[in-house]
Amino acid sequence: MNEMTGKNGRLTETICREFGCKKILVIGDLMVDEYIVGNVSRLSPEAPIPVLDSKKCSMEAGGASNVAHNLNSLGAEVLVAGTAADDEAGGWLRRHFMQLQIGTEGIIAECGRPTTVKTRYATKSQQLLRVDEEDTRSILEATQEKLFRYVEKNMEAMDAVVLSDYQKGVLENGIFVQRIIRMCQKYRVLVAVDSKSRRIRRFAGASFIKPNNLELEAAVNIRIVDDGSFEQAGRMYLKESGAEVLLVTRGSKGISVFWPGKARQDYPARDAQVYDVCGAGDTVISTVTLALVCGLSMGEAVRLANIAAGISISRTGTVVVTSEELMRSVYESEDCCIG
Repeated sequence: MNEMTGKNGRLTETICREFGCKKILVIGDLMVDEYIVGNVSRLSPEAPIPVLDSKKCSMEAGGASNVAHNLNSLGAEVLVAGTAADDEAGGWLRRHFMQLQIGTEGIIAECGRPTTVKTRYATKSQQLLRVDEEDTRSILEATQEKLFRYVEKNMEAMDAVVLSDYQKGVLENGIFVQRIIRMCQKYRVLVAVDSKSRRIRRFAGASFIKPNNLELEAAVNIRIVDDGSFEQAGRMYLKESGAEVLLVTRGSKGISVFWPGKARQDYPARDAQVYDVCGAGDTVISTVTLALVCGLSMGEAVRLANIAAGISISRTGTVVVTSEELMRSVYESEDCCIG
């Protein structure tokens, strides 16, 4: 066997030849992460709080925006659908997407609804405060209709749809969500779901759904203390969600996959020095989605996602993984055999 047909050759070849041919639509809560970083050398005379001498301000894509950025970085053609106001953060987000050549026609400005922004005040070594500007109420019916028409117009060309639910209102209405899922089923388009909500039944019919351990516990009201309680929680979540497959991201324990009527499969995390887990879940759902629509098995997709997540957490901040980085890590990996 040559280098490209060895044990990891199928994966590297898929990344190289297939990732760039796929079209993915991300629907959900578009957000901006703002970072104001400086130095603290004194306390305020007005109250016992530190005074931050601001030195640097930056913005990054957050929430569904980061999922879109991840998919784009892996090579896919990406469209986004959600809400963002005609404010400073919304303008930054649109320009950011345009620079990445991510389609922005599906971004709707709803009257009175601000762009969701999480502003973090920090020194180089410590976060001091986070301020959230958001409206978590369900988007208006008129906004839902605009988004649905945009989705409908583009559905036939899509390979997958990712529903990214950060509970900021875009995917709050179950009827709206089910209309999108049924349309995906009509066109045989894969539906991937990442939701922080406890109301998971609205995602019935999704191809797969991906909570983390804490979201799993909260949704089914089971405290996970051992393997037995984890198995019980996973089975209940899979049944209640109505999704075809459940993926649970478990931090250092990797990813577990539940199928109806089949034994759970656990995929260990790749050894990596952990600097920052922020955005790792977005990396996982992006990688799994893209791998599945390229024809890889769920096992192959999850192994690939574990490798991508390992790259993500080894760096600080919300980091996207490029197809070149992933391909190189797969080639160097010894735990990514097909099977």
